Amino acid sequence: MAGQLSCHRTHGQKMQEPPKNIEEFLKLQNLDHWPKEIHLWDSDKLLYTMKKIKEDSSFTSIYTHLWGNVLRVDDAAMAMESRLAECSILLKNHASEIFEWNRIISRTISHGKLKQYKAFLKKYHKEKKIMLSDEMETKKDIEGCDFPGFRTNELTQLPRHLNAERIYLFILKAHNFDGKVFKIWRTHFLSEASLALLHDCFWWWFLHKFKPDRENQACLFDRISESYVSLFMSIPLSRKDTFFQVYPDCLAQAIYATFQEAFPESSNLFNDEFKEDLGDNIFLWLSGLPPQKGFWTHWKLKELSTTTIHGSKKMPSKSIKDMIARNQEQISASIDFNISKILENAKAYTTPAFKEESRPSKLPTKSHYISSGPEFNRVLFNFGGQSPLILYYLEMHEVAGISKAPRQVRIKLTEILKEPPPAPTYRDILKEAKRQFAKNRKEFRILQAKATKKPYEVKSDFENFLHQLRFEALTEREFLASLSSSSSSTEDPEEEECPEKPEVNCI
Repeated sequence: MAGQLSCHRTHGQKMQEPPKNIEEFLKLQNLDHWPKEIHLWDSDKLLYTMKKIKEDSSFTSIYTHLWGNVLRVDDAAMAMESRLAECSILLKNHASEIFEWNRIISRTISHGKLKQYKAFLKKYHKEKKIMLSDEMETKKDIEGCDFPGFRTNELTQLPRHLNAERIYLFILKAHNFDGKVFKIWRTHFLSEASLALLHDCFWWWFLHKFKPDRENQACLFDRISESYVSLFMSIPLSRKDTFFQVYPDCLAQAIYATFQEAFPESSNLFNDEFKEDLGDNIFLWLSGLPPQKGFWTHWKLKELSTTTIHGSKKMPSKSIKDMIARNQEQISASIDFNISKILENAKAYTTPAFKEESRPSKLPTKSHYISSGPEFNRVLFNFGGQSPLILYYLEMHEVAGISKAPRQVRIKLTEILKEPPPAPTYRDILKEAKRQFAKNRKEFRILQAKATKKPYEVKSDFENFLHQLRFEALTEREFLASLSSSSSSTEDPEEEECPEKPEVNCI
């Protein structure tokens, strides 16, 4: 049985042999002849189809299809142009209505009222200030600041986003210049070269004083000399002398104000010695002459420790805030708040009314010490010399035509060699004299009123006063006599030893 199944499978799986000639092929495919005849479609329909294919494959149809269905890069620009054209038409219509309203306003409102309204807006206009949160604020001390690095074609920005123009304007307003002078000086102070001087001088002094870096200081000094020369050449000849008498002092003030504004938590470092060194350096750089001692006393920058250049009060540091909070907690815990006591004696719990702060009076003129005054010294000054910054610029650029040995024209200048020691001034003496005079007059009136009411008591007081004066005079004489006797006793042994010496020699 198994053998029959295997034989059946082999006969069923036997493959058919392929045709060996054309007759077998035709018979296998049930064909009479080969190849078959192909019957084409209707000729009109075929022509229409060919024409349609030709039209669809033309350049115009392909371009039209792509233009309508494919996204283009300049679609946004074209939409923007069309939108701008629409907005331009709307703006013209709106502007025409505004001009029409101006005509109506000019008919109904007088010109004087318009001027008053403009003056009101100008007077009460306030600039918006952005207050930063504690997380966004930068560090306000010297230790937390580093020099960002020198860039040849770009100024290094001042710390904490300070604006050099605002600082210069603050200094100029503090000088109270006349209107015309202020406008002229403003254009020179806010020039590109002057602003560059403030930026570079600030960072040079920052590196020199707190974080020395010779390489960056040298690069900054090169640009400082170039900026000063360009500023010097930009000032008209008629204003040069007047301007450069004021400029070194104003630049030193601006640098000092920048330090105070940038690092309020390090204001204790910016003391009188800091101002003196800063001013000496700036004056010597720009003019070649040191300033007068104590030149910074006329600076009107004392409020910078508590007030910003914008006029707003400076916020206390976090440590001070914590101290204030702790003190308030202690005070609130120690106060016994009893409403019944307050109602019983209301006057005892009322707070005194504060007087209105009077306007700051003008600074008094300087009063001199009651002494011999400062010591002066005569020094030689080269009249043909240049400013150190200008001389450095000429040497750095090797300017042709500048003689290495300029004409030696020297004149004698007087400078203060030594300031007098601190002593009471004439104003102090007059103030003390007025105070003593007022005290004597008050005591005299008390004595006069007492003499009319109790003359015998006044007489006894006067006798006691005379007795006290006599006693003081007596003690003073005795003290002087004791001093003279003690000095004579120290001299007597020497006189006694002198005659004894020859006696010893004789023996």
